[in-house]
Amino acid sequence: MHTIFDYLAQELQNEYESEYDLTLKKNYSTPKIYSANGDLKKRWYVYFSYRNLNSI
Repeated sequence: MHTIFDYLAQELQNEYESEYDLTLKKNYSTPKIYSANGDLKKRWYVYFSYRNLNSI
């Protein structure tokens, strides 16, 4: 018979494995704009990230 500790240990292991499973993660992030609070004299940036699928 399983105890609550066995159940929690299994859930922790499942959570850890899914955290590092890259197939569950998105290939691209949503682009975000840094607009310097609307100041046109300062630089504006677009931030995004992507995964290099060739290195997997």
